[in-house]
Amino acid sequence: MQWLQIDSLIHLIASASYPFPSVLQALSAPSFVFPAEGMPGSRYLPGSSVMDHVEIEGESLALRLMHAPSDYCATLQPHSGTQANQMVYHAVLKPQDRVVALNPKNGGHISHTVLIGRANKVHYFGLDQNSLPDYVQLEILANQVKPRLIIVGGSSLPRQIDFRRCGEIAQQCGAYLHGDISHTATFIAGKLHASPFPHCDFLTFNTVKNLRGPNGGVLMFRRDHKAVIAQAIFPTSQGGANETNMLGKFAVFSEWQTHDINAYAASIVAAAQIMGEELKSAGISLVTNGTDSHILLIDLRTTSQTGADVERRLEHIGVLVNRNLVPYDPRSPLETSGIRIGTANLAILNYEEADLKSLARLIANVILNRSTDTDITKKLLEKYNRATSWHGV
Repeated sequence: MQWLQIDSLIHLIASASYPFPSVLQALSAPSFVFPAEGMPGSRYLPGSSVMDHVEIEGESLALRLMHAPSDYCATLQPHSGTQANQMVYHAVLKPQDRVVALNPKNGGHISHTVLIGRANKVHYFGLDQNSLPDYVQLEILANQVKPRLIIVGGSSLPRQIDFRRCGEIAQQCGAYLHGDISHTATFIAGKLHASPFPHCDFLTFNTVKNLRGPNGGVLMFRRDHKAVIAQAIFPTSQGGANETNMLGKFAVFSEWQTHDINAYAASIVAAAQIMGEELKSAGISLVTNGTDSHILLIDLRTTSQTGADVERRLEHIGVLVNRNLVPYDPRSPLETSGIRIGTANLAILNYEEADLKSLARLIANVILNRSTDTDITKKLLEKYNRATSWHGV
């Protein structure tokens, strides 16, 4: 089946990375045979003592990886990053409480509005002239509406978040601060981005983005929120835990005890910056004029292409990117005026600089309707799948 032919595609989708082999092994284990409803040490069914160890040790490894202070806790229970977000909402929000978040049309995540908007009013802050989060606007808005919760982070922000500034704003208006770091947890762990501690009350992320884990969420929080988080997990947000995914998360956090996440994070950013400079030299416009993460957000509004057009044309020659809204995009989410590129998988496969540039030029040629050497894709796949197949690195 085509969907199983992973080695036949260059994977540049920013929201997923190739997992460690140990994660794949964990996902194949029948850990779900013993249901683990409830929290470690307080299960509703017998036989899950092994999962108590998996959760408790996995939480400790996750906190260590993120350099969390001792007054923070973690849980591996969220089924996904969005589920982790929902647990925060259920823990601290009452009906009619106000929320401030970045508009999904400008890089925020859809879970920051749809799940909350049924019971709470969401007020949006925007971007400044450089397409960066507008912290001045955030401060003015937060002091006007006095939200219960401020959410920072998103799905297509190439630059890091100023958590210190956001924390100061949250303190001014008496709000909780929730950092959604699904796309940036790796760079925080690798000390390339500023730490969200102790500024955020809650942190959520999914280990599939670029941490090389399964598609499952993690929630970190101040210790004094432990009781309300436990109730928000079960029975408020979800039923039983996904034991298989928790074992996979345990595996990935165990892997990062022996792998150099600093070097890995730096290699991802370096790959993105190399490709970004090559794209710009070819006349391609980048939102924020570059990146300090794995994300390159290409603005197609100066071309005749839509994001959907470019996505289809690149997939046809074996390169996976995704169409994506750009700031103040006049097009719909199904069409878009941009595409998003992620470089985690290129770093995992150890792409050389010359090959990163070659791939960037291929993408630029497709966007600009220039003559394209489609053999480039085949050559790159043969070179890197032969040298370091993703499921063996």
